[in-house]
Amino acid sequence: MSGTAPVLDTPPEPRSHPAPDWQRLHPRMIVVSVSWLVGPAIPLLGAIFVARDLLNAHGLIVLGSYIVVAGVQAGHEWLRYRTTRFRITDDKVELHSGLFFRKDKSIPRHHVRSADLTANPVHRLFGLAAVKVGTGQHTGRSEGEELVLDGISREQALQFRAVLLNRTDASSSHGSAASAPLPVPLARIRWSWARYAPLTVTTLAGVLAVVTGGSKLLDTLGLDITDSGTARHVWDWLSSVPLALAVATVAVVLLAIGVMGSLLAFAEAWYGYRLEREPEGSLSLFRGLLTSRSVSVAERRICGVELTQPLPLRLLAATRLNLLATGLGGHNARFTHPAQLMPAAPLDFAHQITAAVLNETSSPLTQAVLRGHPRPALHRRLVRGCLFAPAGAAALAGAGAGSGLLPWWTVAAAALLTAGCGALLARDAYHGLGHALCGDHLVVRQGTFVRRTVVLRRARIVGWTGRQTYTQRRAGLCTLTITTAAGKGAVRIRDVGVAEGLGFVEVALPGLVRPFCGTPTDHH
Repeated sequence: MSGTAPVLDTPPEPRSHPAPDWQRLHPRMIVVSVSWLVGPAIPLLGAIFVARDLLNAHGLIVLGSYIVVAGVQAGHEWLRYRTTRFRITDDKVELHSGLFFRKDKSIPRHHVRSADLTANPVHRLFGLAAVKVGTGQHTGRSEGEELVLDGISREQALQFRAVLLNRTDASSSHGSAASAPLPVPLARIRWSWARYAPLTVTTLAGVLAVVTGGSKLLDTLGLDITDSGTARHVWDWLSSVPLALAVATVAVVLLAIGVMGSLLAFAEAWYGYRLEREPEGSLSLFRGLLTSRSVSVAERRICGVELTQPLPLRLLAATRLNLLATGLGGHNARFTHPAQLMPAAPLDFAHQITAAVLNETSSPLTQAVLRGHPRPALHRRLVRGCLFAPAGAAALAGAGAGSGLLPWWTVAAAALLTAGCGALLARDAYHGLGHALCGDHLVVRQGTFVRRTVVLRRARIVGWTGRQTYTQRRAGLCTLTITTAAGKGAVRIRDVGVAEGLGFVEVALPGLVRPFCGTPTDHH
């Protein structure tokens, strides 16, 4: 069956074009490197010039230290500018940097999986950008590392990315933009999607960040909030009202802070969002208000997609859509969630984008009818939800009752309430299990608090692993792990029947599991 073996990258045919000249970073990066000192400098200089008495020995030492730090930073950046060179030849990308410790990086162009472009507000002010070239390999050799160019002009960065992903000649990239066809738009921002922003974990995380950050700031400044008349008045009011009303008031205030923070974060992250298909065969995503972000992935590197539905989003028929592609991680410090194709949006729209990204003309694969799992998988979830979880809740309530904080009847109430919720969640988790083969794709679904539906190209499967715990072995179940080079590197099919699971893998990867089918089938 075609498409069951991994697609191997083959190097391009050698070309006879002359090697291009070496290029340098933009000299404006020297100014950008010291821009972080501008913020603290404004109040310092203002205090010196407004209060003349600060022009004493202490003030001069602080000002002199400030100038020395700025000079050292600028000198370091000037050395980086003078010693960093890069170029793109017909077969590789080269970067030379360093003065005392020389570092030479070389990445074959046929290993390039993605090219990310970011520009923070200071970069944008000076017309600069940073480009990160991803290979999808994680080895100790220079060919397997990422290559980052921080401090080149935006026009140079766009040309750099286009040359890499389109596999055009580096010597002939100039002057070709006029005749290039326009990209095909796939999606654009819809501000109605902002209503889903508060329904994520980031809302709670934002509240915690504001509370902890504010308390640490006040502690660092040596300020006591209880010294404020307003704070004392609020505290006295909370102390005078019933406990339930005080807790509800604080919860509403914190919730309002979290909602406002999530809306602001949504606007900053997804302003100007658009998803396009480039004529040369790559997907490009653009977004960001203060920090502009863009990522381009060659379509031949795309392995599939993943629908992620936290429980609040699932209740409103919404989801997030992530791209599975080699060389494109799900979390990265320099580019926040580069694999996320769109913000939380209606489920129907996500199905449309899935079909467009995977070039499927029929019904979206994320809506495929999946094969359910055996009843023992439900029993395992009921045991965890109706026995283990209530036991933990009763233990916590018992500790509270033993310390006098709670009445003893809360122990039974906590156990019964947790058991009821656990039974509902266990059945929801069981009905969420499913897998299927749809043409050239594998579809897997699982999860209840966060339900994930993965669509993976069969040609991108590189192997499999079967695992059984003691309880799974007694129930005739197993967990299959499908290995791939995209996303987190694995897709798990949990609590599937042994014979059914091995047969499923054998159909997906003919001949790969046949040597192992004898013993598991007899066991089943």
